[in-house]
Amino acid sequence: MSPTMSFRSRNMAVVLLCGLFVWGAPVASVAGETVFINGIVWTADPARPRAEAVLVRDDRIDYVGTNGEVARRAGAGDRVIDLKGRMLVPGFVESHSHPAVAGLLTSQLQIIGTRTVADVQAALKAYAAAHPDEKVLFGFGFPSGLNTAVNDAGVKGPYRKDLDEVVSDRPVVLIALDAHSAWLNSKALEVAGITKDTPDPLPGVHYYQRDGNGEPTGWMVEGNAFWPLLPFFGIGSEEDFRVAFSAMLPDYSAMGITTVFDAGIPGGDTILRNALKALVGMERDGRLPLRYRASVYLNNPERNGADVVRSVIQMRRDFASDLIDVHTVKIPNDGTIEGETAAVLKPYAGDGSGAVLLSGRPLVRFLSALREADLDAHVHAIGDRTLRVTLDAIAAAHDLVPQSDSRFTVAHVMLAAPEDLRRLKALNVMIQTTPHWAHDLNGTLDLYSQLLDRERGTNVMLLHDLWDASPLVAFGADYPATGLPFPQTSPLYGIEIGHTRRKPGATDGAPLPPANQRMALTDLLKGYTVNGSRQLRLEKEVGVIAPGKQADLVVLERDLFREPPHRIHAIRVDLTMLAGRIVFTRAGAGF
Repeated sequence: MSPTMSFRSRNMAVVLLCGLFVWGAPVASVAGETVFINGIVWTADPARPRAEAVLVRDDRIDYVGTNGEVARRAGAGDRVIDLKGRMLVPGFVESHSHPAVAGLLTSQLQIIGTRTVADVQAALKAYAAAHPDEKVLFGFGFPSGLNTAVNDAGVKGPYRKDLDEVVSDRPVVLIALDAHSAWLNSKALEVAGITKDTPDPLPGVHYYQRDGNGEPTGWMVEGNAFWPLLPFFGIGSEEDFRVAFSAMLPDYSAMGITTVFDAGIPGGDTILRNALKALVGMERDGRLPLRYRASVYLNNPERNGADVVRSVIQMRRDFASDLIDVHTVKIPNDGTIEGETAAVLKPYAGDGSGAVLLSGRPLVRFLSALREADLDAHVHAIGDRTLRVTLDAIAAAHDLVPQSDSRFTVAHVMLAAPEDLRRLKALNVMIQTTPHWAHDLNGTLDLYSQLLDRERGTNVMLLHDLWDASPLVAFGADYPATGLPFPQTSPLYGIEIGHTRRKPGATDGAPLPPANQRMALTDLLKGYTVNGSRQLRLEKEVGVIAPGKQADLVVLERDLFREPPHRIHAIRVDLTMLAGRIVFTRAGAGF
């Protein structure tokens, strides 16, 4: 059996066992006229913030208002959904996620929750024994903390021989929990052709860690060092993505997500095209349960901007549809704090200050090419130095191409200097970030304090400052790099954590400092609805419950404004509607 066939078979088992839907038939009910009554309707519309009833005709919202007025407008044959005091909100917009990658990763060996090399070895041993026919052992979730430990080769990071002790005759490819590094055994390095003489993809930025003799240790640092290797292991075909999407996307619907932005499928345009082909097939069969906005991932900083623009335009021509579009280039401009690869203004405690992928004239030229084509950029910037050089380049690109419809978003912004925050509105730069990170996730508070210093380590995820500084802030979970199991990446978890800055469900204990960065519930909801729609150029269609908008709606079982803050994450989604079609109903919801 080939690695590709093995991968598909394993994924299909996951779909059959774990999927929320039966995918042999279309997921969505036929659009028609639907009446929602007796609800608490939060509209995100300043003209009418609250209502109690909504009338949907076909794929559009026809009326928002009172029960009586809706009753007068409704037809005798309309489908009536009595909310019985439940909350109706606009469909959630997941403004930064990786569903294509997640579908591939999370159907394999799961090592989320492991802490030590011994933990990973034990999980790998058990999985290998249970899957003797698998030609490639592909896993996800080893802790990023292993990146800072010194291994037996005398250098930092995970070591291939620790995996060789468990499995030496089959390739082992493990992706870190933050998805910014990988750990390969010797067999995998052999299959991929990575040797002492193989040059690093981007020396000092995306590279193969080496021992004192120059031999690769198996720790692959940053995405260009490992994502392009997936085809060597038979991973990333159209069929792989079809199965992966079939398993993953219904779960987004169950979270109330009606639009998702895929912030990059690393590995090159061929793999992205395979994913888009799978999505087009699902839409054609009536099985695509959300709006999908994809992005072209800049996996080579020397790639010509005009070439990337042509690639985006061609993909739009080939794949754009009612639910699918490609309008953005993702620039992974630095790494992570955990891996000490996020570019920082002040060096890490252990020396070094990370690295920026694109800055100065190369970044200006690239952004200018996007502005000339009215295309968008989504720039990964975790470190404060990355934010600064990115804003410098955006300012220069604005001067070179003053008239453009491009929208530039900077993602994550975990560290930011105050003087750079003050530049955001003048440059009209949007921010995308992840409220799920605004608590002491997996001991990050102590880790950041050790790597950065106490002052900077306790001044991360300044959500309130970002909200005040930027013309627009949108929220998303960045799954699977969130560092959480998928069910805990829902917008409701993000809303609670952004509001409390505590672990979900916690009622006591100090919030993640600074405590004044807690956000209002209304603002968090806006970040997951109307602001997300603006980031993705969908504000004319979704994000607000108002007449004429697409009927992307979510029913929550309780009013989150009346819920104790520590219980917001436990509110269940009862129903999700996409363009007037019901794509998810919770069992037992009574609809």
